[in-house]
Amino acid sequence: MSTASLWPSFGETPIVKTPKIILQEQAKHLEKITLGYIKAEVITTKHPTLLNKISHLLKITAPHVEGYSTIIVEVDHDVIKLYPLTVVSRIKPMPVTFTATNDAEFFAMLNRVFEERETIDTIQSLLVQSKSNESYIKGTLV
Repeated sequence: MSTASLWPSFGETPIVKTPKIILQEQAKHLEKITLGYIKAEVITTKHPTLLNKISHLLKITAPHVEGYSTIIVEVDHDVIKLYPLTVVSRIKPMPVTFTATNDAEFFAMLNRVFEERETIDTIQSLLVQSKSNESYIKGTLV
């Protein structure tokens, strides 16, 4: 005879958009608005130096520019608690770090990173090069 479960009832588990899902959605938006010239993906790993932390990296790649890729933003949070989390702008020569304590602050920090001059310049440059390289290959470069 087996013993009865000693576990409590966990009730209804809410479904929330995790930082990873939010980044994945933004990756899809970027691919759509760049017509696929810029690919974006979220890479998730254990944090390299902090125990019990997860890192999500938003990486962009320009397949038509020799596969050039770079990390735009890094988001780090505890394995158990999603907030507070750290948003690191990796597009600048010196990374800039922000802290978000909730979804609204996280969205604001991401928006700030995406609207940074360095982010816009990087994506625009990769778009110009991608379109030019594709046109050259197709023989339609004027």
